[in-house]
Amino acid sequence: MPPLEATELRNYTVRRRERTVVVTALAVASALVVLMALGFWAFFVHALSDPAGPGLVGMRIDGDAVTVKVGQCPQDRVRRVEVWDGDAERLVWRGDQPLTEEGRGGLLPLWGGEAYRASSPAGQPSELPKALDVTIDHGPEYGASEVFDIAEVRGAALPPGSYWTRDGVRTAGQLDGIPDCGRSVSP
Repeated sequence: MPPLEATELRNYTVRRRERTVVVTALAVASALVVLMALGFWAFFVHALSDPAGPGLVGMRIDGDAVTVKVGQCPQDRVRRVEVWDGDAERLVWRGDQPLTEEGRGGLLPLWGGEAYRASSPAGQPSELPKALDVTIDHGPEYGASEVFDIAEVRGAALPPGSYWTRDGVRTAGQLDGIPDCGRSVSP
């Protein structure tokens, strides 16, 4: 390579410096994009797994009577409850618009057609599926659901007014105390 003149040397140095600035800017911009993507991912994971959202669902079986209780805030109202066969993924029963205040407040008898404005089908199956997937709709904002192992629910020793949940035995009051209903917490 022949020796460079002063102007060529200056131009070469300027181009090299410009390249260094561009490469550094691209590296910083790439790092910022990755950090922002990770931040958005963390935000959405936190938002979707927020425990202040829908409440925990509990179930109890007394003979042939199957009842679920969903934890909810006092202003929330149940619109629909659906029961799905957890293994076959088919709808077993549905109740729309509970008629009682207890029903609208989350205490829901399953297969109790008289407790709902509409239900389908009306009768409880002679033998419950091994797993029941219960979905409770509170409206367009949210709902709650839980899959129950029927043998596990039947095997639980439940005191009166208590329900089997994935977190163990809970009372109706404990279930209603789980969602954050905008209460202020004092130290």
